Amino acid sequence: MTLARRSFLAALLAGAALAAAPRADAQCFGPDGLDFGACCAPAQLILPPFTQAGLPGLGICWDNCNVGTTNSLKMDWTPPAPSSLACGQFTSILSVYDGGTGAPLMGGAMHLDYTRTWEEVDSTGSLHQTWRFLVKVDLSPVAGTTSAGVCPVPTCIGTPGSHPTAFFYGYLDYSRECSASSLVYDNALVLFHGCDFMIHKPGLSDRPGTFHPGRSYAIVAPHDTVQPFVPGNLPHPSGVLVSEAMRKTGSVAGVAACFTEERISTGMLANFGQGCFCPLSSLPPQYSVSLFEGKGSCPDATGLVSEFQSQFAFFPTLPWVHMVSASIGRWTNPAVYPGTEHVWANEGLFRTYDSCDAQGYFEVDYGATTTAGWTPILPIPVVLQTFTDMADNYTAPISGPHPFPILGSVRPTDHLIYTNVP
Repeated sequence: MTLARRSFLAALLAGAALAAAPRADAQCFGPDGLDFGACCAPAQLILPPFTQAGLPGLGICWDNCNVGTTNSLKMDWTPPAPSSLACGQFTSILSVYDGGTGAPLMGGAMHLDYTRTWEEVDSTGSLHQTWRFLVKVDLSPVAGTTSAGVCPVPTCIGTPGSHPTAFFYGYLDYSRECSASSLVYDNALVLFHGCDFMIHKPGLSDRPGTFHPGRSYAIVAPHDTVQPFVPGNLPHPSGVLVSEAMRKTGSVAGVAACFTEERISTGMLANFGQGCFCPLSSLPPQYSVSLFEGKGSCPDATGLVSEFQSQFAFFPTLPWVHMVSASIGRWTNPAVYPGTEHVWANEGLFRTYDSCDAQGYFEVDYGATTTAGWTPILPIPVVLQTFTDMADNYTAPISGPHPFPILGSVRPTDHLIYTNVP
């Protein structure tokens, strides 16, 4: 939630105690400039400079939705460079290495979509500001290495008859202690590549084939003896959506243009149950199925506001039952960033309506949900620790045409959704 939103529901919630008391000397960077304003109005994005980073990490491979092989990793990425094509989009080059030998495994250009910023308090009471980016990246094996089949390198790349890249998605957080005198960030990075059913289906994917029908892959950082990450099957949270926003990306006359956020007025995230999609079965319960829907607050000329709703259509031809969330696991040390945070990787088919251009769309969205971790600072008496952020990777007007393929590799982002649940 952007920092300027502290006026939201202020009359109702005046005098509510903060979830934790930050130190008085903390000075955060401030709001991002996209806060709720006039509907569909131009805005100016304000972000600090983000640095290159490197973290120890963990590669996780699931077999039939059970945690199988894990492997220590080391990740490096370059400073996020802003795109000239769309507001809030950046590019960063990610390199993934084996944590033991240092051998390069994979690399590629991360497509970063900035969603939001918020304040949170660590276990000592220090105040931090965090900025979230959704990530889409086509990772390639490093030429001349023997990385094929090494967790988490998917067998859909680097083997005879395979493809040059594998689509991973997830999120990247930058977090800074507000009282710090230098520009030093903590980071969290989670990326996921699903099984064949989710990403390699012939006719749907531009990377079709049979490669890893029962196996899926994740890259997680940080992970070390100080802040271990433990894979696990956890049910996705549910609840009524509380504030947060939708936002479109894009350009005007070929130049990246920013627009104000459209506040979500109503919505819900309802978990229908858990099971396995790799292959389809009731157990193990790695995947959650959830209805995810919301309405905005900016009416078009006919009075319709923007909205989004996950879709259950043509399953199992299409691989989604509403929003499908793969449980990744959780960090375990509350004293080290990001605290005891739990993570899911989300994807699904959505029907959306954008009141700014009075147009409805079918979209394939990817993103992540995090919950727990350090305590967000909010002006309400409810601790909203469940953050769900989604970006589309395929958009087509509802009226058509609907060109195929619809998944398999990185495509441009047109719309962003980011919500909170208690």
